[in-house]
Amino acid sequence: MSLSNISIIRLGLVKTVVAAVLTVVCNFVWATNEEGKVHNIRVPARVFDDNTIHSYFVDVLTLALNKTQRNGLPFRIVPDPFNANQDRLLRQVKEGSTDVTWAVTSIEREEANQAVFFPLARGLLGYRVFLIHHDNKNVYLKKPVSELKESLSVQGIGWPDTDIMRFNGYRVKEVPMSMMFKLIESKMADYFPRSVMEVEFELSSRQNAPLMIEPAKAFYYPSPMYFFVNKRNRMLAERLHEGLDLALKDGSLSALYNKQPFAQSAFKILKGRDIIKLQNPILSIQSQRALEKYKTFLIKE
Repeated sequence: MSLSNISIIRLGLVKTVVAAVLTVVCNFVWATNEEGKVHNIRVPARVFDDNTIHSYFVDVLTLALNKTQRNGLPFRIVPDPFNANQDRLLRQVKEGSTDVTWAVTSIEREEANQAVFFPLARGLLGYRVFLIHHDNKNVYLKKPVSELKESLSVQGIGWPDTDIMRFNGYRVKEVPMSMMFKLIESKMADYFPRSVMEVEFELSSRQNAPLMIEPAKAFYYPSPMYFFVNKRNRMLAERLHEGLDLALKDGSLSALYNKQPFAQSAFKILKGRDIIKLQNPILSIQSQRALEKYKTFLIKE
């Protein structure tokens, strides 16, 4: 065996040992902190613009932690004072400056961080209605899918939805968030697929814009939102999953969801729509299994 091959093998062994040590250290820190007076869990100050939606995910996190709190050991959820987009928040989790965030999943995101494979929003992020210009109110009523694919949609740079739309044959223009609504208002793009969780808040915050929800159609593709933690923080991931399962079993999670304004709004928006189902090519095997496991918890149109 050559010296170069031996060096490569040694380097691989060193990396393996370092990764194992980091995992032990991270889990030890979590356990040690739990034995102290208060354990701080750092979360985003905001993920969604709508504070009620953001509060829901914080409440779900709190519920899961309460369900698995042993010996009365306290914890405190500490919001990050700085806001960031989902990709940046996921990088912060990977770097260790944020403990828990929540985001729509993809294979790439699951490779970077540890996903807690439980669909927090009951699949609602996968139901997408179209934000359009007022002048186009009747354009899509009878438009077949083949023609809809020729229309230009808007998505964010780096969003998993972009890959999903393109895989299914739809035209997509990727732009920064600051440009998305402007492109629809100026008719430089045709429609902007928005989650039924978010769309009414987005319209209410732009009351003077010539925007509306297209009245007849919606996309659906499996797009679960998970909690994500650092891959080295296995104990926290396991605790959250256990807590979510307990909250689902005793009905407290469904009760929390049912009282959310966005849940009532989403039901009304979806009622009577023509749902166009899309395939999700960036859904991992583990995510497919999770959706099957929790299928009775998912919203059915």
